[in-house]
Amino acid sequence: MNLLHIIPRFIGGGPERHLLCLAEAWRKALVPIRQKIAVLDPPVSAPLLIKARRLGIELLVTPDLAAIRAAITAADAVAIEFWNHPLLYDLLGQDLPPARWVVRSAVAGLSLPQILTAELGKFPDLLLLSSDASLTTASADAARLRGCRVESIPALADMSRLDGFRPRPHEGICVGYLGLIEPTKMHPRFADLCLAVSGDNVRFEVYGAGTHGQALQERFDLAAASDRVCFPGQVEDIRSAFEEMDIFGYPLAPDTYATSEKTIQEAMWAGLPVVVLAGNGATPLVQHERTGLVCQSEADYPAAIERLAKDGDLRRRLGDAARDHARDHFDPDRNAARFGHLFLSTLDSERQSPVPLPGRGQSGAKRFFKSLGPQGQAFKVSMAGREGYTAAELAAADDLIKRSSVVLANGEGGIVHYRQAYPQDPHLRLWCALTSMHAGNTASAERDFRTAHELGLPAERMQDHRG
Repeated sequence: MNLLHIIPRFIGGGPERHLLCLAEAWRKALVPIRQKIAVLDPPVSAPLLIKARRLGIELLVTPDLAAIRAAITAADAVAIEFWNHPLLYDLLGQDLPPARWVVRSAVAGLSLPQILTAELGKFPDLLLLSSDASLTTASADAARLRGCRVESIPALADMSRLDGFRPRPHEGICVGYLGLIEPTKMHPRFADLCLAVSGDNVRFEVYGAGTHGQALQERFDLAAASDRVCFPGQVEDIRSAFEEMDIFGYPLAPDTYATSEKTIQEAMWAGLPVVVLAGNGATPLVQHERTGLVCQSEADYPAAIERLAKDGDLRRRLGDAARDHARDHFDPDRNAARFGHLFLSTLDSERQSPVPLPGRGQSGAKRFFKSLGPQGQAFKVSMAGREGYTAAELAAADDLIKRSSVVLANGEGGIVHYRQAYPQDPHLRLWCALTSMHAGNTASAERDFRTAHELGLPAERMQDHRG
């Protein structure tokens, strides 16, 4: 079987590593699937490119539409690694050749801007979700309604990176975090949640890349708690990082689009009790009081950490159960076999022309709010302006946009991302200006207000906001 994957980017994130882990497991198990990956958005990670080539995977980097169509026609099946990305939405809105279509969601799809819409559920012959939380999305409902098979399988983590794991003795209790250090990922009060944990023997090690580390360090410094935290940076040797942890603390942003987080899978594989906040796609990975602790509120988080820090028996009990659970549910070889069976099963189907996603030929702003489904109503009202809505309705819509979360404003598939893809769109400039103004970045807001006007937006459309 020749399988074509289409992925927005290939820079080292979870979906990219999932594909490489899948290829490695299939090669070891002699699964008769050959893979080609079309990458829409540069740059490409050099280490991942080298690994892909070693696995016999051909990468098509930034292919044009003709090359993508040719690759689709040559493939036995086409798998879309899906998340809201302007280039991917643009591609899926085109008239594409008949194929056996699989969509694998790399996001939970429950929060803006990463929504699994009903339109997406009309696209594939097979819909693969990476979290059970996604089974309630509009995509899953629409897919089931048309008889499309829907399955939930966690993304694969490369557990060989933990081979030889052995906890190392250290002083005190270490609470570890390993992941992206950005406000689009971490809980907005991450530092405060850590600082609320009592006990001089509890310290925090925050591993990962990102721009938010300095701000977090300053918050600890201000609280005279610099000695309670360290930021070692990004690490490839995750085994050594986990070996010094007693607890894995992973409080994410309330509207994170996280799903089958590999770092949670890895922490559980290593036998660490995991502490998470309820309410996001990654939460179902942890079973409360069995493999970790699920906190229903922010106040519960420091209490959960304190409880584990004081009770070694509880840490061992939850950690042992986490290790067993991980081997039952997150084993990459076993789950790769499930993926392989599902992909091979598509060969029984006829090639079909997919229903394009909406927005083709329309402005970047329209494509953006259509990618959000019904939850994009405020952007629709704001774009229509005074022609279709009252002044009060327009003001309310702009106010909602202005108060967009950091994830919606600055995350992948968010307002800034779409503005970068469509820099000549005046409404995307307006919405960026509104969010910047609300965040206190008046210089950036003024630049986007000015550019929006230069691109044709009437001055009166912005005068209420500029003061």
